[in-house]
Amino acid sequence: MKPLIIYYSHSENNQKLAEELQSRTGCELREIKEKKKRKDISILMDFLIKRDSRLAPLDFDLREYSPVILLAPIWAGKIAAPMRTFIKQSKDDLTDYSFITICSGAPGQREKIGAELLVLTSREPSALAELWINDLLPEEQRNKIKYTNKFRLKREHFSQFDQEIRFFIEMALHADKEPTTLT
Repeated sequence: MKPLIIYYSHSENNQKLAEELQSRTGCELREIKEKKKRKDISILMDFLIKRDSRLAPLDFDLREYSPVILLAPIWAGKIAAPMRTFIKQSKDDLTDYSFITICSGAPGQREKIGAELLVLTSREPSALAELWINDLLPEEQRNKIKYTNKFRLKREHFSQFDQEIRFFIEMALHADKEPTTLT
């Protein structure tokens, strides 16, 4: 079995993180796509009515990969609807998985993400990490949605998260690990 990185990204921030992980690990990279391009209002609707996304057909067989690293944004404290739909559809094949996100960040959110993953898959992730956009913003812009939502990750930002990314990769890709959570 070979490792795989699967991502969904609305703003391209999580795509850039997925590409960074791929460059550091050499893992294959696959994108979760929706049948129709998502509009910002549909993010709100998905959250309010808890609907599943309509995903484009996958071009890979998840059963051929392990471990699997999942990446997606966090919308209103929840895993983005397209990734949540993918996880629900694939939960039987996600026997060894980890989750990482670049998101605005909020105290206590990591625990909620972990609980949501456990409900969706019936198993804990091998590693769980969130990298906070708030940590990249000047103090006066932190925790303000107009700045966090418009922020676009650049390659040089990864140096600020280097230790967290290295630790996450080590935990996600080594089979002899204990389930771990990382800030």
